[in-house]
Amino acid sequence: MNSNKCKTRFITWRPRRSFLLLTGVLAIALCLLMAFTETSFIISPSFKILRRESFTSYLPNVIVDLWFTRDWLLDSIPASKWTEYRRLNVTGKLNLLIREKASMKDPRLIDLIRHYVQPPSDKPYALKNPDLTDYSCVQSTYLNSLMPKSKENGFFVEAGAWLGEYASTSLFFEKSRGWTGLLIEPNPKNYEILKRLNRKAFHINACLSTHTFPALLRMNSASDMSRTIERKEDEQWVKDHNFDKNPYYEVPCFPLYSIMLAINQTSIDYFGLDVEGNELPILQTIPFDDLDITSVTAECLEMNARGRQDAMAVKTFLENKGYMCHGIIAANPGHGCFAEDFVFLKKGLVSEQYNCTLVLDPFRPFRTNGTVHNLI
Repeated sequence: MNSNKCKTRFITWRPRRSFLLLTGVLAIALCLLMAFTETSFIISPSFKILRRESFTSYLPNVIVDLWFTRDWLLDSIPASKWTEYRRLNVTGKLNLLIREKASMKDPRLIDLIRHYVQPPSDKPYALKNPDLTDYSCVQSTYLNSLMPKSKENGFFVEAGAWLGEYASTSLFFEKSRGWTGLLIEPNPKNYEILKRLNRKAFHINACLSTHTFPALLRMNSASDMSRTIERKEDEQWVKDHNFDKNPYYEVPCFPLYSIMLAINQTSIDYFGLDVEGNELPILQTIPFDDLDITSVTAECLEMNARGRQDAMAVKTFLENKGYMCHGIIAANPGHGCFAEDFVFLKKGLVSEQYNCTLVLDPFRPFRTNGTVHNLI
């Protein structure tokens, strides 16, 4: 009698066991595939995002923890580091990577940044001035006049995106040329306003690191002149401009290349850099051989002796990287805004040869006494 029960149990359990085993193998294979694709996002051509949620985000982490006991799977990332990283929350993960001065190509850093990046909006724009074409101080119009008109599906990065509309150097390319891109704004108050505009670009509430590793810095909340405090000269600049009474925020700072890897983008058609004096240190972190950048506008903070020195350093650095300065966009009363941006394009992109001259009108250099006024 007992032997019959055992036979019956064996017969009924074996197919069930086979089914469970097969299901387990398929589940593990799926989790490993998701875990090793290097992305938390599946990005469609229209840049709509599908996120891994609930158990589909939890299971890969468990599998990865087990699997990464084999050190050879991730080059120089020890299994112990991955195990510790997976157990921490977002803040703990960031602190861990900061302590380790993690490389900007570290897969853990790229994985973390995906928690910060928000996808492009699929809702209608909520702009205050929807009928404008160029929202910048003519940087966009001037740069557009130099770039090939046939460029489609372009990608921009605007660091120091501020409120996302007024004085935006990227909104022209997004609205008029159908590009998408990445908006970087460290000030939390500004970022909340930017999010409500429904821009068709990725956006992140963070700053660009001046190092090849992440950092967590204090930032003075001076609205359009917010500045991270990292050096003594940063503190002095804040005091000189009477911003030291403003509130301070603690903001995460990531290398630009790390953020680009997190959104699976390795080329930039237009890079707008307006970071209140940290332009050169940020540019020095970029691996130009790995990240293809076609054009750059870099702010010259102030046209005093120090500002000219910084501007010359940026100009020299980018020229050594294969760029040519094609002009300087300066104060433009007609647009009601102020800018001191240097415009750089890769050498050979346009046939015209320009000097680095002060420009008021996007197509006409500023002249004093009939001569072109050169700042540097």
